Amino acid sequence: MEVHDMTTKELDTIPKGSLPSVIGPIDEVLNDDARTLIRGSLSESTWRAYQSDREILVEWGRANRVEVLPATPELVANYIGSMVEVLAPSTILRRVAFWSWWHDAQGIDPNPCRSTMVRNTLKGLRRRPATPHKARPLLTADLVEILTATPGESLQALRDRALLVVGLALGRRRSELVALNMEDLQWLNHGRPGYSVTIQRSKTDQEGEGQTVFLPRTGSVSCPVRHLEEWIRAGAITTGAIFRSVDQYGKVGERLSDRSVSVILKKATERAGLPEGHWSGHSLRAGFVTETARRGASTRSIARQTGHSPTSPVIHGYIRLATPDKDNAVTTEGWI
Repeated sequence: MEVHDMTTKELDTIPKGSLPSVIGPIDEVLNDDARTLIRGSLSESTWRAYQSDREILVEWGRANRVEVLPATPELVANYIGSMVEVLAPSTILRRVAFWSWWHDAQGIDPNPCRSTMVRNTLKGLRRRPATPHKARPLLTADLVEILTATPGESLQALRDRALLVVGLALGRRRSELVALNMEDLQWLNHGRPGYSVTIQRSKTDQEGEGQTVFLPRTGSVSCPVRHLEEWIRAGAITTGAIFRSVDQYGKVGERLSDRSVSVILKKATERAGLPEGHWSGHSLRAGFVTETARRGASTRSIARQTGHSPTSPVIHGYIRLATPDKDNAVTTEGWI
């Protein structure tokens, strides 16, 4: 089979959920070591996103009776236009980035995603007025409401409480939260009690050098160490993934996906009767920054835990929302 012959016509014969790898027919001429290195060129979260984007694009092609590989510049531009009112610009940009990568991986030249037509379409997308949907920060008071509304000793309740408490306390991305393994935890016997937590890889650490953060024992109803240890003990988790699926029969399964964090949080906010809003997995990270800033934590100390750059406009945006009266000239005594 020629590399460029993998089309949606062929893919249509493959059962949904069993698509071949993202690399495709090139697999046939690569040894295991080469495939592993190519696989390792992308972060785990990016790879999962690419796998998802491929399935979505294939389904879109089937629905519209067009071939997505190889695509034409007109097809890619039309896809962008059809998704403008459906998807966030960042999602469209990521899909096109994957589509481009997919063509390159198949050795298709010229790459339609690099055409002048597609570049101009993307330029127009970027110039559209922004309509951001910021994640609503989950604050400590919200968390207490959720814990109260998620009682019981079922494995699912224990998992959900641990996931949300630890997620808020760490202030990390949802992909980093679900990527945690037991081996990433180390109990600290000196100073304040708690776990040293190693973030093996993050969006800003693509080479996998690792970052170390802290999970404290607080003794409060929302103590992250207490909830984490209760879940680990009940789930009999001794190695590998910490946060895992739990089925309706109480059986512990595989590692959660990053999307599961959003689903679990949304259900938890509904149970707790919290105000409707844009709750998502990012609400945990946003909540950490907002809550700690309100309590006087410095930008540097917040960034130390979250992995942001201390000068990140994102982190400063949350801090401005949290403490508009701090470090603000309008509060200068006696000027008005």
